Amino acid sequence: MDLKELETFIAITEKGSISAAAVTLGISQPAVSKRVARLEDEMGAELFVKGHRHSDLTAEGEIFYKTALRMLDMHKKTKLQIAELSQDLFGTVTISASSIPGDFILPGLLVEFAELHSGVSVHVNTTDSQTALKALSDKESDLAVIGVDRSLPGYTSVPFFEDELVLIVPKTHPLAGRSSVEMDDLTNLKLVGRGSGSGTRQVWERQYKNRLGAMKDIELQFGHAIGVVNAVANGGEAGVISRFAAETNPNVAIIPFKPSLHRSFHLVYGMASTKAVDVLISFLLNRTGR
Repeated sequence: MDLKELETFIAITEKGSISAAAVTLGISQPAVSKRVARLEDEMGAELFVKGHRHSDLTAEGEIFYKTALRMLDMHKKTKLQIAELSQDLFGTVTISASSIPGDFILPGLLVEFAELHSGVSVHVNTTDSQTALKALSDKESDLAVIGVDRSLPGYTSVPFFEDELVLIVPKTHPLAGRSSVEMDDLTNLKLVGRGSGSGTRQVWERQYKNRLGAMKDIELQFGHAIGVVNAVANGGEAGVISRFAAETNPNVAIIPFKPSLHRSFHLVYGMASTKAVDVLISFLLNRTGR
């Protein structure tokens, strides 16, 4: 049993099929099947229900899945601990990040990383999710942190941080006293929002379209979440934005959606090109419990 076999087993379980796992891992479907066969031979048991496209776990597979997660987690943590003992880590790492993680989540984590590894320079380019992912694909960055669950062939995408999207309005707005709002309440509001490449916008627009069967026009758009918050604080009627950004301005009323509108930020990365990149990825995953 090796780490690649464990990673393959977990990918099939979490992605739902051999074909999806193959895309995530950047290998062929026959290679995925061979890894599964080796695991099952070693365990002496079938881990997936046959005839279900290898996505449903047997009772033995359920047990093995929990163990595999613990083993990979232990490997990552051990690798990080060893790396953190090194005093000769140097280099530059470039992160392309969407607005919320770039402005609110990464700064604190990267300050801690810099204290551990003063020889590593980390550059964060903050943009929207679509552009951040393209930068990674074009090899302009070493990893990406984005607000939608989207990856690239040969790259790994893992949940990184949880977020809630909320409606913000001026404190004098008729909705300001509401304990919650629904998608229908957006219909007659003139919204300030992010650009079309924003993960925030893609998440709430998808919910809006599923509910009402149409898209919502956004006439005033900003590249950063803070621009949306400040626009509403200065008289814009409303905006849908991350709670991380909304809570920075006391002049807006924050109203959650019912049902609540949550999304995960995802850390997307490929094969680490340098030791510094590898150590930073391990550090971020370790600090967020992944």
